[in-house]
Amino acid sequence: PSLHFKQYMESVVEHPILVQFITGKGTIRRSPSIKPPDQEDEVGPIEALSAAAADALKINPGNLCAKNLLESDVQDWMQELEDSEIAQLALCAKSGLDNPDSGLGCYAVDPKNYDEFAMFFDKVCEDYHKGGGKVHENNWSLEGVEGLPEDGQLDLQKFGLAEPLSMRVRVGRNLTSFPLPGLMTKADRINFEKTMLAAFDVLKSNPDYGGSVYSMTPNDDWKEVTGDEENPNLITAEKYQELVDAHVMFKDMAADPYLASAGIASHWPCGRGCYQSADGGFIIW
Repeated sequence: PSLHFKQYMESVVEHPILVQFITGKGTIRRSPSIKPPDQEDEVGPIEALSAAAADALKINPGNLCAKNLLESDVQDWMQELEDSEIAQLALCAKSGLDNPDSGLGCYAVDPKNYDEFAMFFDKVCEDYHKGGGKVHENNWSLEGVEGLPEDGQLDLQKFGLAEPLSMRVRVGRNLTSFPLPGLMTKADRINFEKTMLAAFDVLKSNPDYGGSVYSMTPNDDWKEVTGDEENPNLITAEKYQELVDAHVMFKDMAADPYLASAGIASHWPCGRGCYQSADGGFIIW
């Protein structure tokens, strides 16, 4: 099934980045080592994708990507899609099918995927969050929770915690002028970084934030894309390790098989880095 899947993806995908991530090749061509299947053995795109999902599900029944691709209503819906749409759906599912031990296993490669492939993505999200519908409603009430103090308040200082705790809040945002990470080229990643420098300058000039920008984009790649001789924020390997040890900078994404399959780790370390406020409490990766 995997061979048929690769053959299919090579034959229908026209976007060079899709070809690179789906087949591991950087140009649109068939590998001479992979021959087109004989007519009598030919497997269609939906069958190829479904076979890959079935293989992954056998290994890990908890793979939500594979599981929901095989749901009967998703299978019926896929019959209505064009080959090019199946190709992009396959790219969204590639990480989970390449790595059967995935828990979730799918990444949108275009914001439109959440609408165009809502039949699939909505089911995965419902499955992951165990229901709840498309709109999540917060409920911070502690009413009915057993073991609370008489006043109904959770005051950790009453349990002996003298120092205040900090809470980590993560928020993700995308810029509409750039693709999502799975379809970014090297130039996209570096231009994204350069675009963000204007925002970082505003933060650095604000006394409430200050701080520094730490970039990992090598000078040669920076010059190739921007035309500038040097990356003004490039850090040394020692500084990078210092930031990793402090849990400020992320580790080598290229070593992550899930992100690599999804195309998110491509072109490492180009376009990667972070801004950190002077007090260390605010970070933008």
